[in-house]
Amino acid sequence: MQWSYILIAAAKSKRRKVVYKPRNTKITDENFVERLRCKDERALEYIIERYGGLLYSIIRKKLSLIPDKVDECFDDVLMKVWDHAEDYDEAKCEFKGWLAAIARYQAIDYLRKARREEFGESLDEIEIEPGANDDRFRAIEDSIDNEFEQLISCLSPEDREIFRRIYKKGESMDEISRDMNIPKDQLYNHASRGKKKIRKFYLFNKETSYE
Repeated sequence: MQWSYILIAAAKSKRRKVVYKPRNTKITDENFVERLRCKDERALEYIIERYGGLLYSIIRKKLSLIPDKVDECFDDVLMKVWDHAEDYDEAKCEFKGWLAAIARYQAIDYLRKARREEFGESLDEIEIEPGANDDRFRAIEDSIDNEFEQLISCLSPEDREIFRRIYKKGESMDEISRDMNIPKDQLYNHASRGKKKIRKFYLFNKETSYE
């Protein structure tokens, strides 16, 4: 696939250290993570061949409203995998789950960018003419909302409300503290624990559906 060469060229252009194993060392399911951490380009090619279809399926599904961004998002996911291989902890999750989570988060970022680029930061900041653009805006908003709700579904009802107010509505901790009658230090604790729980649920849960 063309993406491997695009990503490898981009990595090299930024002068990242690349370590190579002798060419007679075969990349296998047992050593590809180790070789990826060593910046062996063949490990990235192995990942694309084995998991590329899965990643593309996830991204294409999430970005159905902006299909022209699918390939670009795919490339960005591979770059994150290349750059952050050392962050993967095989003792806590399967590599497949780690890849799927990166693809999901990257797709959400693309949906947000599409909303900003085409329509502004929020519905309140712009005047939308009736018609196709109105429908497209609301479709993108709905897609982002659905993705966000999936991410926070593992939290308690109280924590979900806190996350909605912080990350969707952009409310300040002072506002949330006053309205929900929760001290600010407890709100920060809720947010911190919630983030950890989301990471654990989506990165470490081996039973999670990847599509």
